[in-house]
Amino acid sequence: MSIKFLLLNIIFICLMAATFVVSAQDKYAIIKDTTDSNSITKKNIQIEEVQVRARLKSINLLSGSTGIQLDMESMQQLPRLVGEADPYKALQYMGGVSQAGEANSGLYVRGGNNDQNLILLNGTLIQNPTHVLGIFSVFNPDLIDQMKFVKSGIPAEYGGRLSSVVDISTASVIPEKLKIDGSLGLISSRICVQFPVTKKFSVYGSLRGSYISSLILPGLSLLGIDSSLTKNRYEYYDVNAGFNYKINSKHRIIGHFYSGNDDIGIMQVRQYNLDKNSLWWKNTTGGIQHIYYINNQLSFKQQLSYSSFEIESDLNWFNSVNNLHSGFNQYDYNAGFIQISGIHQLRYGTEISYNQSHPNFIRSDSIIPIEIDNKHNNYYALQGSAYFRDELTIGKWQVNAGVRGNIYAQIGPYTDYDDDQTIKYSAGSIIKTYHSIEPRFFARYLIHKNTSVKLSASRIHQYLNQVPVFSFGIPADLQIPASLYIKPQASWHFSGGYFQNFKENSWETSVEAYYKTLENQLEFKSNVADIFTNGDIEKNLLTGHGWSYGIEFKVRKNSGKFTGWFAYNLAWSYRQFDAINDGKPFLASNDRRHDLSIVTMYKLNDKWNFSALFVYATGSRLNLPLSWYVINQKVILEYGDYNAFEMPAYHRLDLSAIYKMKTIHGIRSELNFSVYNAYNRANPFQILYSTKGFNGTDNFNVGIRMSYLLPVIPSVSWVFHI
Repeated sequence: MSIKFLLLNIIFICLMAATFVVSAQDKYAIIKDTTDSNSITKKNIQIEEVQVRARLKSINLLSGSTGIQLDMESMQQLPRLVGEADPYKALQYMGGVSQAGEANSGLYVRGGNNDQNLILLNGTLIQNPTHVLGIFSVFNPDLIDQMKFVKSGIPAEYGGRLSSVVDISTASVIPEKLKIDGSLGLISSRICVQFPVTKKFSVYGSLRGSYISSLILPGLSLLGIDSSLTKNRYEYYDVNAGFNYKINSKHRIIGHFYSGNDDIGIMQVRQYNLDKNSLWWKNTTGGIQHIYYINNQLSFKQQLSYSSFEIESDLNWFNSVNNLHSGFNQYDYNAGFIQISGIHQLRYGTEISYNQSHPNFIRSDSIIPIEIDNKHNNYYALQGSAYFRDELTIGKWQVNAGVRGNIYAQIGPYTDYDDDQTIKYSAGSIIKTYHSIEPRFFARYLIHKNTSVKLSASRIHQYLNQVPVFSFGIPADLQIPASLYIKPQASWHFSGGYFQNFKENSWETSVEAYYKTLENQLEFKSNVADIFTNGDIEKNLLTGHGWSYGIEFKVRKNSGKFTGWFAYNLAWSYRQFDAINDGKPFLASNDRRHDLSIVTMYKLNDKWNFSALFVYATGSRLNLPLSWYVINQKVILEYGDYNAFEMPAYHRLDLSAIYKMKTIHGIRSELNFSVYNAYNRANPFQILYSTKGFNGTDNFNVGIRMSYLLPVIPSVSWVFHI
């Protein structure tokens, strides 16, 4: 098979989807200047205002497969940790998402891994969505317009990730005058400027940065907080820039650019003899959209985007500084239609992507006690996708059914380091192809105005893997795509839920159950030394499968001075590898049997608002020896079942208070007081089993030790709007 044949297949799919036209009726209209499918509604001039408000209040009952949606008004009511109302962080507390734990920035949705979430900013891929080990997200709250979170029944227009979709869009409205938002705080500061050049064209830019290591941590050290915590380094910055150009009533062009850096320094990690280590990672994305409102029933959007992620680790290992570098670049073009035809709301389109992955590049400043293997491959891949889905509402039923098709190919250059011979593939040649068809289905039945049930089933494939290098939680991961020896991940996901509201939608309750399969999961089969030195990454991986299931409960109060919610997850997550645990199934590292979130918000008066967040989760799983014995002054460790040990429970209390200040010369402002980890819980970052001998004898000091990272972090910030 040649690259030309693959491109012809992709072009054929694109043409078929782009030319698919369904007749429309005048009964429906696109009534909002946007391509968001939520704005496509029945056009009925006689609808009453009270009915619209009732629909908004009962959105949890009536919503389809669009998942949870938050707008800026909702975000401002959430607890403002370290001075920011962060919508992405709030996802960890809304049910179905496990608490990641200390120094872990990921979302673990219904037993899935961190890399199984599709994170989009204005339709552009974000590889690592958090700063400072998960305290902040990369999304500036002053720019966000809406956020969509889908964890079940993922619609066919989204592909490439198994567990969830987080789709965030920035404001697309051209402001009437100069608008400045920002904050000044002890931990971080930010500023955002939106400027209308003309009535049809506006630009915006923002800048954020932190200085935890410069101000807060030295102060905590003076107060007697553990110096091993306060000597660590946590810094980040990010920038956003973009424009909105409304050419006329039918055409709009939107552009966006984002770049962010993190610089983390961990003074000491005893396992592997690592000391004074640093990590640096960077996200860069950019995209441009063209939106065309063809008529009241049909709109078209096309987008060209770029996404890049780099991570670099400097490890002081056995008195030698070693540098591990990994990178990933992706280029995307997608085009899609939104169309209304009778009772049908249709979406169909195509996507073409090209990516480059550089998963392992090692440099060393001196001779080290291992030899670096010069075998090394970069990976190049091309993928084409097409999708079609139809959402229709008939009486009390709403059904969303669709299908997505994918063609994926690893292309050259590439060198196969076979045991018998070395095979080289030239640039542009096709090395391995994969094909997949993904059916998607969601249904909602409204039992009566206060009660509904929802069911979903979906099949998804994932062609990019993010495999952790280290076991101690720092986000030093390798981006490894599907290739000659690595099959794409795949999943079946089934879920069902019962939703009921009370007291005119003032109270929401829900219970959801799910079952998910996970195919072609990856784990490194060797130790850290082999990972560092083996350039042939593909042959250093084990392939297995997994499954997860659970039940989620949620109660939420929406009105009154006192609001908030309670979310509880009861879940199991298993993995099975033939070469691990003698082939027996074992609990996954991210298994959290119990996961609890309590969010409370209280409006005292027009000046003061208070909020609190408490999270609790049973500890994640890890592998520790059951016993040890000594042979010839060497300690031999004996292990039992894999991941048989459970880390201590993770829990934390965060507090926040907001004082709205008097408006002066048109400047609205407020003071935000917050405390992260209010009772200074020493949540474990790493648990180590250590043995130390004495003076050549058979006497050994054996112990289990824990290390910690984040102490109590108080913060004060001034938030302003001009």
